Amino acid sequence: MMENKINKLDFKPDFIQACEIFDLEPHDVLQKFIDSVSIPYFIANPMNPDRWANTFMVECILTRLESEELLERYSVFFDRITEAVLNDMENKDQVAREIMDEWHRAVLEDRIEDVMKKQ
Repeated sequence: MMENKINKLDFKPDFIQACEIFDLEPHDVLQKFIDSVSIPYFIANPMNPDRWANTFMVECILTRLESEELLERYSVFFDRITEAVLNDMENKDQVAREIMDEWHRAVLEDRIEDVMKKQ
């Protein structure tokens, strides 16, 4: 698990107000959001009621895609996940997670390679 390196979050007044009105701890609200993010689960179950955190995450991801190059480079993973979800209804969550793990390794390897080229 990635270590939390956030020292401070700046809460907007509307967020604090909503937490205070409904007696919610900001940390608990954010933790529930964080715990709900699972791209493999979202891909396998797009209509699940817990999809909203994932929908927001996907919006964040899309704003980070600076070029078509990234989409082209990793389109094989998109294709494999889509095929897995459509063809393996019983294990679609697990299969999507395994493909996401492979994708994650590929991205990290590419980043290491990019760093090594720059040295």
